[in-house]
Amino acid sequence: MDNVHIFDNISDQELKKMMVCFKSQIRTFPAHEQLLSSSSTANQIGVILSGEADLIKYDYDGYRSIIEHLTNQDIFGQLLLRPFDESPMEVLSCTNCEVLFFDYECLIKRCAHACAHHSMLVNNVLQIFSSKTRQLHTRLDILSQRSIRNKLLTYFRHLAYEYHSESFILPFTLNSMADYLFIDRSAMLREMKKMRDENLIQSKGRRITLQHHE
Repeated sequence: MDNVHIFDNISDQELKKMMVCFKSQIRTFPAHEQLLSSSSTANQIGVILSGEADLIKYDYDGYRSIIEHLTNQDIFGQLLLRPFDESPMEVLSCTNCEVLFFDYECLIKRCAHACAHHSMLVNNVLQIFSSKTRQLHTRLDILSQRSIRNKLLTYFRHLAYEYHSESFILPFTLNSMADYLFIDRSAMLREMKKMRDENLIQSKGRRITLQHHE
């Protein structure tokens, strides 16, 4: 996968200087801890340094949907939650996480030195936003499928393309995958069993293998 990361093309030395300028802080979180909520007033950007987290949206009945799965150097913040202001949202750690936080204002306001690495950081963030737009189109392609089977197959094919392999590890537990695909977990598991029986897929735990048919 050729994803752009926020600190690409920035040396460790440049990064240390910039983080001092940004008055950043690094915090650690245990699994299943809230990293950020839509009710927060702090206008910060968070960067996952280690671990995994989910961006979760809750509907009025309390049901949750996973909007995005976050891993190493993925970013989150109030800026990315604003399109969903009408619904409660949170970023929740899936594993132990180490997260770097800095103020959004530091990103958009140039310092007196006009450092080249600051410009590179802004460029990387813009590319990340572009990548998130492409991911949104992919997500819409998956969710627009009318049946559970087609949602699963479309999602699996996107993952196979992303990992350049017909066999891959799901980024989610099966419970979380159901939340990500907006489908009932029991119905999803029944459909996956049918797909195994029909030799459309092989699955063992989180490993999925797509089967080819003549």
